[in-house]
Amino acid sequence: MRTATLSSIKRVVSVFILRTSSNTDEAQVALFRRCSQMPTFGGHWAAISGSIETHDVSPLAAAVREVGEETNLGEFLGDYEHLLMSGLHVDVARDKSKGTFGGRMIRVYPFALTLPQDSLSKIAMRGTEHDKMKFMTISDFLGMDFQCVPSLKRAFHHATSGKYLDLPQEIRDWEQDRVNGASYLARTAVDLAAAYTQNEDPLACELSTAQSIAILRPSMVPIVNAMNEFDRRITHYGYDKIGQVRNALLKSLTDEANRCVELGYELVMSMNKSKASSSEFVIGTFSRSSTLKSILQRVIESSSSDDAASKVRVVCSQSTPGDEGMLMANDISPASCIPDDEFQQQIVGGKIDVVIVGADCVLSEGSVVNKIGTAELASVCNNAAVPILSSADRWKLWPDAYCPPLEVIFELIPSDFFDHVLVPKDAEER
Repeated sequence: MRTATLSSIKRVVSVFILRTSSNTDEAQVALFRRCSQMPTFGGHWAAISGSIETHDVSPLAAAVREVGEETNLGEFLGDYEHLLMSGLHVDVARDKSKGTFGGRMIRVYPFALTLPQDSLSKIAMRGTEHDKMKFMTISDFLGMDFQCVPSLKRAFHHATSGKYLDLPQEIRDWEQDRVNGASYLARTAVDLAAAYTQNEDPLACELSTAQSIAILRPSMVPIVNAMNEFDRRITHYGYDKIGQVRNALLKSLTDEANRCVELGYELVMSMNKSKASSSEFVIGTFSRSSTLKSILQRVIESSSSDDAASKVRVVCSQSTPGDEGMLMANDISPASCIPDDEFQQQIVGGKIDVVIVGADCVLSEGSVVNKIGTAELASVCNNAAVPILSSADRWKLWPDAYCPPLEVIFELIPSDFFDHVLVPKDAEER
C-alpha cells in the first residue's frame, strides 16, 4: 500500500451544515461563496473550511474553530461539537504550478453538522472569507454545474458516510453487516468492488465504486486500505485487469491474515506452556473476528496433542451491544459465551489466564480501534494483572496522523492498555 508522505500533505477541514427544509422533508446543505480576494479558489462555492493549525489538537478541534469563526452558530447553539460527525478524509492532488501550497496534496477532513429544528432560520455568516451563503436541496447540490472547490461533492459524500449515494442493494446489505469482523468484510469489499467497477464509466465518475464502499465503514481500516489499493492498481494496470487485481488483493489479505494468525498462535502457545503445571488454560475473547477464530482454533488443536501444554478452554464475552460473542462461541469448538459482567468477574477472580481481542485499526503510535467495551475490558485486565493482547494484520495499519472516523460501535484504546499489540513485521510488498 502506497501513501503520500506526511510532509507532502496540506491538511484542511470542510464542514457541511445540513438542515431539514421547513416546507419539505428534503434535507438541505449550506454553501458559501469564497470572496474573490481569497488566495485560493476565489469566487468558488464551498463548505465552511480552513487549514488545521498547529494549535488544533485534531481535525474536530479545527472544525469547531472554523465554524465559530465563519458563522454565528456558537451564539445560539453554544457547544455544538457533539453535532459534528466526521467522514473519511479526501485527498485532492494539486498542480505544482498553481496555488499557495507548493504543490502539496490537500487532505480534506470532512464533517457534517445537522442543525436542530429550532435553529433553522438563525444561521448567518461571520468573518471575511465568504460573500454569499445559500441553502440548496441535496439533489440540487449534487446536480449543480457552477464553480465549486475541487472534490466538494465527493467530500460531502464522505462527510455523510455515503448516505446520499445511489448504490446497488448488495453493497447496502454489506454495509449493514454488524456481526463480521474487518478482515472478513475487507475481502467481501474487494469482491463487491470488482463486481461493480466493471459497470462504471471511470471518466464520468468522481467517486469510484471502491471509494464509495470505503466511506461506508471508515472505522474498519482494512476495508479503506484495500479499496484505496484496488483503485491504485486499477489506475496502474487498467480496467481490463480487474480480475487479476481482485485475485491479487484477496491473496494479500489472506496471506497477511495468516501471518497474523501465526504470530498470535506462537505467543498464546508460549503463554500456555509457561503454565503447563495447570490442568487448564483459559483464554477469554471479546467481539467477533475471523483472525481470532483461526488463532484460537489452532491453539485448541495444538494443545490437545502437546504434552507440554495445558488443555485449552475458550470463554467468549457476550459483547453487547450486538452480542457478537455468541456468534464467536459458535465459530469455535469448543467455546462458551457468558454475559459481559460475568466475563469481567471471572477475570477479576483469576479464572481467565489471558484475554485476546482483535483490532479494526492500529495507529502509528500503537493505539487500537476496536469494538466499544474493549477499553473497559482492558482496564479490568490491567487491574487484575491478566494479560490482554490485541492482534492485527498489516492491512489494519492506519497511514494518517489522525484517528479514522469512529462509527458509534467503535472506540480508540491507548496502546498501553494492552500487554502486546501483535502486528507482523516485514510486511510483504502489496
